Amino acid sequence: MSLLSPPAPDFSDPLGLLAACHQRILGFCDLLERLGPWIEANGLDKQALDGARSVMRYFSSAAQLHHDDEELDLFPLLRDDEALKALLNRLQHEHRDLERHWAGLAKELDALLRHDYDGKAYSAAMKPFCAAYRQHIRDENETLLPRAGERLSEEQRMALGRSMAARRQSGPSTPK
Repeated sequence: MSLLSPPAPDFSDPLGLLAACHQRILGFCDLLERLGPWIEANGLDKQALDGARSVMRYFSSAAQLHHDDEELDLFPLLRDDEALKALLNRLQHEHRDLERHWAGLAKELDALLRHDYDGKAYSAAMKPFCAAYRQHIRDENETLLPRAGERLSEEQRMALGRSMAARRQSGPSTPK
């Protein structure tokens, strides 16, 4: 037993890194769900504004990189798996839906950061975004990543990790 948390996965464990990204996304959804009640109780204080900025930074860049990791690198490695074809197609379509949800939520967070917060509009944008991401991540964690763990060779994993690392050097792709 250790007092320290285990180290976060790195590009040598690309499936672990994807799962860790999922946990980060779920953590941001938790923050988004707490943000409205916090503002109602405390106003637009430093903590609320810092939380909104943190969410904006993550979903404006890292989340797109994560989608690219899956769509451009992981999904193609699994397309020959008949049991996954329908799931892969659905997950890819869900990425577009999540990006549309994000566009609406980003507008509300931007307004919040300009001290123009509308609790009802924020909630109306936040709830479907978080619900959609929670279901999407559940499907990826329960089906996609375990199957990828069974199917991918060590060579494929290393190539996936190298590609993910390179993407972070060049940035996300343009929206699909």
